[in-house]
Amino acid sequence: MENKMMFHGSGREYFGIWIVNILLSILTLGIYSAWAKVRTKKYFYGNTELAGDRFEYHATPKQILIGRIIAVTAFIIWFAVGHFYPLFSSILFLVGLLLMPWVVRNNARFNAKMSSYRNVRLNFTGTLLGAYGVMLGRGLLVFLAIVITTIFASAPDVGRASFVIGLCGAIVVFWLFCWMMMGISSYFANGHGYGKLSFSADLKTGYFIRTYLWAILIYVLCMIGFAAIMFLMIGLAESFMDPAKIDQLNALSLETISFEVLAGLFGVVSFFLFIYGMFFVAILIVSSFIACRVRNYVFGKMMVDESGDYRLGSRMNTASYTMLIVTNFLMQVFTLGLARPWVKVRTARYLLSVTTIYGDLDALRAFDDDDNMKSAIGDEVSQAFDLDIGIG
Repeated sequence: MENKMMFHGSGREYFGIWIVNILLSILTLGIYSAWAKVRTKKYFYGNTELAGDRFEYHATPKQILIGRIIAVTAFIIWFAVGHFYPLFSSILFLVGLLLMPWVVRNNARFNAKMSSYRNVRLNFTGTLLGAYGVMLGRGLLVFLAIVITTIFASAPDVGRASFVIGLCGAIVVFWLFCWMMMGISSYFANGHGYGKLSFSADLKTGYFIRTYLWAILIYVLCMIGFAAIMFLMIGLAESFMDPAKIDQLNALSLETISFEVLAGLFGVVSFFLFIYGMFFVAILIVSSFIACRVRNYVFGKMMVDESGDYRLGSRMNTASYTMLIVTNFLMQVFTLGLARPWVKVRTARYLLSVTTIYGDLDALRAFDDDDNMKSAIGDEVSQAFDLDIGIG
């Protein structure tokens, strides 16, 4: 049985909540932001439907406020120390790096335990050791591979072998990076559960290798296409830029600058803007491709207790997801941020529309886990330092 997820909220409806949240947060010097977050979560959870029932969010503003105070204090200390004592800031950065797996794991646990469906809460059982292993352990191996490759490839006595060493090192680094990304995805996919039921997902490094190889190929093709357009623009700009008239720029008044020179300058400025824009578009396309492909693969592998009777599915499309990101960005730019509620609703509606749960949910019997999660510290710290990592 295929159960599609749906979102019933609207941008206009959420706009009222969003405006009130902002005004009260400003009037209370940020204190109300904890209540604002809970209201927002409850709105989006309460409008998310699966098989005729909706989700619930159970965190309290007090939990969020305590975590937020600690997170903001930590961020202010880190920023102040970095500004006045740059050397000591590096030490704090290393401390923060060591704490990152703990923060991310606590964030996943809190978000899961505060979410419920049919009166049964979600769960996250990923271990702290596992978090350190996939994030810092594998990440350290990637870093060491880069350092070793750089040292050997740049050694003065290797001669022509430096290219071979660099190529072999790049292959090793690439494989380790894909292995790390697979490990992180596997950690979160296998760590989540529904009550006492656990999800399982058998992920393969080979899929991530193919994904990132395709991403590199797509990026190269984008660059080739953009380069072709760029050469056409150069030819067009040269037709406007008469070298004999560029000397007019040395004149003392703007009146002596001809239309041709101004048109040429406009072409040059447009050219450089195009260069920045093409890199942005290429990165956007590639990142969207990776996000869609990885999400579809991970969700497609997730099932309940390896039985296969209940499993997840995702059908994200690179073109539609890229268009969503682009239109969301343009909406916020041209409305000076006032379209933010519509952007969040559109994103939630899209992600839910491509997500499916397979199985007879009415026959599923699940019971709540006895573990209680009361602290929101990990959740707030992860957001303060942009460490919200998960399976999306």
